[in-house]
Amino acid sequence: MTHQNSRQKMSKTVVHILLDSDVIIHFVKAGRISTLIDLFPQRMMMLDRVDEELRKNKTVNVILENMVVWKALSIVPFPAKDLNVFREYAQLIKTKGKGESACLAYCRYHPHIIASSNLKDIRKYCEQYQVAYITTMDILCIALYRQILTERECDEFIQKVRASDSKLPDMGIAKYRDTLFDRSKYSY
Repeated sequence: MTHQNSRQKMSKTVVHILLDSDVIIHFVKAGRISTLIDLFPQRMMMLDRVDEELRKNKTVNVILENMVVWKALSIVPFPAKDLNVFREYAQLIKTKGKGESACLAYCRYHPHIIASSNLKDIRKYCEQYQVAYITTMDILCIALYRQILTERECDEFIQKVRASDSKLPDMGIAKYRDTLFDRSKYSY
């Protein structure tokens, strides 16, 4: 295969958004799961290990089931037979949660984007291994940029999630966008 053909084949590869549990929970609590579907049609996937964590919550379980039926979300088995991924997971699980460890190990060896707001657990690793990631706040910035949500709707989202005892920065979307958001993520 020539370099040109290889590049053409790579450009046709769909880069999926690999969801971790916290992002799904934020969108469920804000009543905005449809925003994820609108932003990333047929690009969202979740590892079965993350799915297992979320299925314990009956409300989230129904929403996930509907997303799978609508083909908005694919549940992917953790590739335990892939030795690179499995070894990486075994190292990560010593210091991180099950879901974060599975997502990080998977995306280190597969070119997808992790959607997780647990920056304490993922940021350093993602930067070290050039793994792309987005947080809930990044997703809101993308939704604002693509005119799926207004600034007011983003701010209401943030307030709803914070009021439900979930963690998000204590700032409006405009301040986040102007001070912390990496604009290259608009292309995600």
